[in-house]
Amino acid sequence: MSTSTAAANKVKVHEYHRRRLPRGWVVDGRGRPVTDPARAMEYAWRSATGGLTPLGGTPEGASHKGYGLAVMVQILSSALSGASFSPVRKRTQKAGDPDNIGHLFLAIDPRAFRPEGALEAEVDAVVDELHAARPVDPALPVLVAGNPEAKARAERARTGVPIPRVLAARLRGVCERSGAPFLLG
Repeated sequence: MSTSTAAANKVKVHEYHRRRLPRGWVVDGRGRPVTDPARAMEYAWRSATGGLTPLGGTPEGASHKGYGLAVMVQILSSALSGASFSPVRKRTQKAGDPDNIGHLFLAIDPRAFRPEGALEAEVDAVVDELHAARPVDPALPVLVAGNPEAKARAERARTGVPIPRVLAARLRGVCERSGAPFLLG
């Protein structure tokens, strides 16, 4: 999961579409919101200052909790495995160097805590309760993890995957340089 308000690749998608970012996703080196997609890309991907905000975005939105969660995830996914820490990587990585991005995979046997099937039954009850909750906006039902992705997958299976013109042009260039056919039309 991304422990920032928005994943860095969402900033990239906004740049591809030339759409302004929501306030609070990216800040400059002085903590001011950056909504211009090109400037946001600089802060999110290349600048040693500013960057993506932690979950919560602002102090009023409890960004301190997001910051704490982000540090914990960073320690578990990079320091524990010996992978790099993004701000250090930005300063030290040379063009062409691998990113050395770390991950944490944790396997837990639920039977060590509960009888077999009890966890699954309880999670199903939690999900049912959340789905049954009255939404603030009746047109927007309460969702759980995986619901938006399942909806997007069904829509894209029906209509195809939208590709911004800027990305299509980059892909066409990669195909031309590598001698591969460009099949996206």
